[in-house]
Amino acid sequence: MKFTTEPMRPFINILSIAFIIFTLSGCYSDNYRIKGTITNGDNRTLILEKMQLDRDLAIDSVHLDEDGSFSFHGEKLNIPTFFKLKLSENNYITLLLDSTEHVTVTADAKNLENSYRLEGSIESKKVQILNERLKTLRSTVDSLLDVYDSLPAEGDTQRKNEIGQQLLIALDEHKSFVGSFVMDNPRSFASYYALFQRLSDNTMVLNVMDKKEQVYFATIATSLNLMYPESPRVKQLYNYVLSAKAQERRQRITQELQENAEETIPEIKEKNIHGEEVALSSLKGKVVLLSFWASWDEASRRANDHMKKVYQQYKDQGFEIYQVSLDRSKILWENAVVKDELPWINVSDLRYTDSFPARIYNVNQLPANYLISRDGDIIGKNLFGHLLEEKVKEAL
Repeated sequence: MKFTTEPMRPFINILSIAFIIFTLSGCYSDNYRIKGTITNGDNRTLILEKMQLDRDLAIDSVHLDEDGSFSFHGEKLNIPTFFKLKLSENNYITLLLDSTEHVTVTADAKNLENSYRLEGSIESKKVQILNERLKTLRSTVDSLLDVYDSLPAEGDTQRKNEIGQQLLIALDEHKSFVGSFVMDNPRSFASYYALFQRLSDNTMVLNVMDKKEQVYFATIATSLNLMYPESPRVKQLYNYVLSAKAQERRQRITQELQENAEETIPEIKEKNIHGEEVALSSLKGKVVLLSFWASWDEASRRANDHMKKVYQQYKDQGFEIYQVSLDRSKILWENAVVKDELPWINVSDLRYTDSFPARIYNVNQLPANYLISRDGDIIGKNLFGHLLEEKVKEAL
């Protein structure tokens, strides 16, 4: 018996076509898509931009015809991404897309922000709500400031105070709204967007240095870092919070130093090049120059040359130098002390710029120094050259 496959061909072809269609439709469904209609936009160019940290990158555009329809699509988004649909620099809307969302936008080209409606993107709607609230705040603040500026420079104090109170109320109400929004949406990039809202003069609404408001920044940084640790925006926010906390610590140390200066000064107890521990407090009763330097810093070594002259002139009158090195290499530090013939006390914890003594004295440049009186009071800071010599002579 002879068998033939001829009758099967139409069926196989149908299966092949169906498979191709299924594959293509599957690939397309993995893309994000933005489509819609812009009325009154005939002959204008609509641009799609991806909002990056350093710039907005144009990735596609379409020339609008009379019916105003448009469509953009791209590969699946691995992280939530901000986009702009833009007709001009001042006429655009902001979208926040996630994964494979298909978004439909309708708007009037005369004013995209005030007229747009969208479907298919919950995160984009959150951004829209935030922008509407910010627009209301900006309008209120700008109006109040216009009234304030119109008042005479002198006089009408009561009216100025009233405007000041109204400004505070408007800002506090908006901050309260943003705070609630952020805490209700800790895993949303819309909350990231909310943290960096700005007034018309480019001033940020929230202040990361404010303890209460810093909680919002820290909450979103921590939450998004768990979900999207490789996102550039998440890394930027995380580092932004860490920098704010570091600045807080520096300010606190400086404040404590100033508050305690009249009673006592922070103790330092580190080892010299021979491994012997020397305490700053052991020099009580002398005029002490607390100096910070590093062997790798040329400015420090030049300053040391002049300090040797002052030291030789006044050491027998009760003047001493307690010098802290911000070196990391013990060998380089020791060699510099010996080579430069530094005759005073020289100590280091070899922690480079993370030096504990440098941190508690809020040292942010080299060379740096504090002049301490016989009574233990700080009576000068960053004195060099003739100023140092004169102040030491006066203290003695």
